[in-house]
Amino acid sequence: MAAAKSLGWKVKPMHREKAEAAERLSRELGLPDIYDLLWDLNAARKAAAYGDVSSPTFNAEDLARKIETYVEAVEVVVGKSKPNK
Repeated sequence: MAAAKSLGWKVKPMHREKAEAAERLSRELGLPDIYDLLWDLNAARKAAAYGDVSSPTFNAEDLARKIETYVEAVEVVVGKSKPNK
């Protein structure tokens, strides 16, 4: 959401719209594709909170690496969108 906001994109605070924004960031700016990861994380959240879906299985190291890679890519986008001082 930080990258989308820094680009002036309007994204509703709902999971589907956030996942679609992530997909657009990947397609248009080359950020890592985390669309499926966002759906899996949301399913894990729902499984823990409500028990209405089964939780996906994650490898902690792989998950941490994917998140770190994405955060680093977002930092580049956000840094580029800031006005020069």
